[in-house]
Amino acid sequence: MAAFCALLSMQSVQAQSLPRLNVERFTFSAQPASPSIGRAFRLRIELVVRGYVRRIDNVTLPILSQLALRGDERTMTHLRGATIYRETLTVRANRTGNIDLAPATLDAVDARTGQAEQYSSNPLRIVVRGGRLQPFATAESAVGRLAPIFARIAFIAVGALTILFALALLAAFLLLRRRRPQENAPIPGPIPIELEPIQERTRTERLRDAAIVLRAEPTRHVVRSVRVDVRSLVGASARETLADVLARLSDLDRDLAPLLRALERAAFTSDEDLPSAIQTCIRAFAEVTR
Repeated sequence: MAAFCALLSMQSVQAQSLPRLNVERFTFSAQPASPSIGRAFRLRIELVVRGYVRRIDNVTLPILSQLALRGDERTMTHLRGATIYRETLTVRANRTGNIDLAPATLDAVDARTGQAEQYSSNPLRIVVRGGRLQPFATAESAVGRLAPIFARIAFIAVGALTILFALALLAAFLLLRRRRPQENAPIPGPIPIELEPIQERTRTERLRDAAIVLRAEPTRHVVRSVRVDVRSLVGASARETLADVLARLSDLDRDLAPLLRALERAAFTSDEDLPSAIQTCIRAFAEVTR
C-alpha cells in the first residue's frame, strides 16, 4: 500500500509539472515533400493550442539518424485566441529512396479532462530523389555519378563531328555546284541511365539506430522518442496502452515484447530508477538486434 501510494504521488507530481493545454492541431510535414539528395530542405512541426500560452517546451522530436541536421528554428505566434508553435528543422538527406520518420510527441495535461496525455503528430514519409548529376547514393555509385558526365562529353563530341561533317558537305556542294538539299545527321540523345532501386531500411536497422541514439544520450527525453519509434514498427501509436500494443504483436514481432516493456518502464519510472531502466532497455535492444 505504501509503494502504491508513493507511485500515485509521483505520477501526480509529474502531471502537475506538465503544462495544461487544449491541443487543436499537431502536424509534421516536409518542404518539399520529395527533396533531392544532398540538397537542404525543411521539416516543420506545427502545434496549435487554444488560448494564450507563453512557452511550450515539451515537444519531442523523432529520431533523425537518417538525416543531417543543419539548423533548428522555433517561433510562437498568437492569433484569434490561439497559440501557434512552429519548429523548423533544416536537414539534408545523403541517400535516395524512402525515409520514414516517427511522429513528434507532446507531453501535456489535457485542459478539458485534467489527465496527463502524450499527443502525437502524424508520421512522415520522405521520398528522396536523385540529383541531376548524382542519381545514386551508395558507395559503388561512383560510376553512376560519372556516367552523365561522360555522356555529356560524348554528346558534345558527336555534335562537333556532325558540324564538321555538315561543313564538309557544304564545301563539296559549292565545289561541284550541285543543288542538293543538305541532310543533317541526326544528333544522338543523352544515354539513358537506369537508377538502382533503393530498398527501405529493415526492422533490425531501425532498431540498431534507435539503440545507438539511446546509448549516446541515455535520458528520459530520448527514451520517450525511442519508445514512439519502436511502437511504430508494429503499427502502434504512443497513446495506446502497453497491453494493447502487446496484444497486437504478430508471431514475427513477439521478440519485441521485452523491449516494449523495458521502454514503457523507462519512460514513466522515477528519476532514481531511470538509469537502471535505461540499461535494461539497452540489453533488450541487444537481444533483438544480434
